[in-house]
Amino acid sequence: MIKKIQHMGLLFPLVIVCSFMLTGCPGPGDRITFDETTQVATIGSHLCFLVPESQDYQPTVIAINPRGTPPKSQNFNLKPDIKVADGKLCIPHSFYQFPDEGQFIVEYILASREDKKERRSVVVGVGVSEGHFYNFPLTNMEINRPYTEINQKIK
Repeated sequence: MIKKIQHMGLLFPLVIVCSFMLTGCPGPGDRITFDETTQVATIGSHLCFLVPESQDYQPTVIAINPRGTPPKSQNFNLKPDIKVADGKLCIPHSFYQFPDEGQFIVEYILASREDKKERRSVVVGVGVSEGHFYNFPLTNMEINRPYTEINQKIK
């Protein structure tokens, strides 16, 4: 009986160590972060995204791709030369020229200069019709949202 208990005492730590080796240690990278979305506005001739609670957040990555572009074919700008100002992130023509018609998925990451704040992932459906911008609703394959929101959209 004592030998069984000793073997159990060795077996339990071994199982724990093996499970961490197989699955990895839990940590902050294991948490799912959901995407935000926002409204678009035209200011002058520029497309702008409203950035609520902008504080000191600035874009670190941006992708503007036609809707339906496969992930391997998407283009990302890792150091965009655009800034959030007055609660808006505006895309000048010198950065990206939208055609007069089409639908685009715009994704960008906002990071704060303060390390304590989490990065914000924003995904926006942007349509262009006769040169005018508008929002369109994203599908569940285009944005990462909580299950509670997915279920509400289905009903």
